[in-house]
Amino acid sequence: ATEAQMKEVLQLLRQSQWRWDYAVASHGGSFHSPIEFQRILSLSLDRAHKARFAISKVLAQLGHIGDVPMPDISTKEKAQAYIGLDIPKEREAKKQFMETVVPKWLETAKANNRLVSRR
Repeated sequence: ATEAQMKEVLQLLRQSQWRWDYAVASHGGSFHSPIEFQRILSLSLDRAHKARFAISKVLAQLGHIGDVPMPDISTKEKAQAYIGLDIPKEREAKKQFMETVVPKWLETAKANNRLVSRR
């Protein structure tokens, strides 16, 4: 699919995600304002459903009418592999960060009398 074909789909997905995030991030929203919480979530679901219909149109335009093949992301490791996340590389980058950047931050904090030491 081209970017132009996906424009509506992506916009609807973004709108759905924004509403979902907004409602869920309010933590106590479902308790303190359950009607508003449900209203926002229903708008999120509405946008998600519209996105599903829009993507089905794109798929039909491209001649695809069967099930869309989906990757196996049944485990964390499989999902990471599918998106190309190199865990050993990420761990090494974190190790380097912890060994080079964090000590400099601590030195700066100590020099500025901003570090609280724990006993």
